[in-house]
Amino acid sequence: MRRPHRGFTLIELLVVIAVIALLISLALPALGRSREAGRCVVCQSNQRQIGMALSMYASTFKDWIPRESGASELPSGPIAPMYPGSEYNLAWAFTLRPMLDGRALWSQADQGLRDQFAGANYYRDPSRPKDPHNIHYVNNGLSFRYRSGQTPQCLNVGKPPTPMFKYTRPTSSIIYLTCFTDDPQGTRFGSWYGSNPESKTAIYYDMWNQSNVDGSQQGDPSVIQRTAPVRHTRGSNVLYFDGHAATLPKAEVTDITKWDDGDYVR
Repeated sequence: MRRPHRGFTLIELLVVIAVIALLISLALPALGRSREAGRCVVCQSNQRQIGMALSMYASTFKDWIPRESGASELPSGPIAPMYPGSEYNLAWAFTLRPMLDGRALWSQADQGLRDQFAGANYYRDPSRPKDPHNIHYVNNGLSFRYRSGQTPQCLNVGKPPTPMFKYTRPTSSIIYLTCFTDDPQGTRFGSWYGSNPESKTAIYYDMWNQSNVDGSQQGDPSVIQRTAPVRHTRGSNVLYFDGHAATLPKAEVTDITKWDDGDYVR
């Protein structure tokens, strides 16, 4: 005679479900950390590509590189020609794109692509919350003045393209670019994109005010924080002037002295 098969009791089944749920709850954070670590690596790889383009640009144009891209002080020097009639300094995202994509042109305001950087995957940070921005980084357009015996003072004015040989600090220690802050209400996107050509859209992704870096001021859209100092869990990726990228903690990303190039206004 065969013995009757004994199934799970309701209590045993509930215990099994509880154990499985516990294991899942323990595994999910680790899985989330692994996925974020992967996104951080992709972001850092994109920044390295930008760093290579920056180095190529400097080699091509006798050490000149793009900095702040407003209209405050148009530079002179062996720099790439902008599209005819441009009233702006060279914007890094516009200027470096031809080094990353052979289809992009310096001679046209829309670079001949008319995609508002939608096809520029090397300007993307996969950890950034989904929004319409196609450029996910902001660069160093800060000017400083050295005050004897004190910390260099950020002047809160833009710095036009300059040759790297003017920087007295090691280029491996000066931050050139970092992750761009969130835009949950779409305020920045609404005024930066619209019908603007690529040349004008690109001019907004820079920083010229200390508060753009550390968030020390609020109110005026031009001075509020533009960095995302905890984009990648405890810190953010940064690109240095020499082309290498690294992940820094929040305190260093927002430390204005890390952005000081040593080329002081007297």
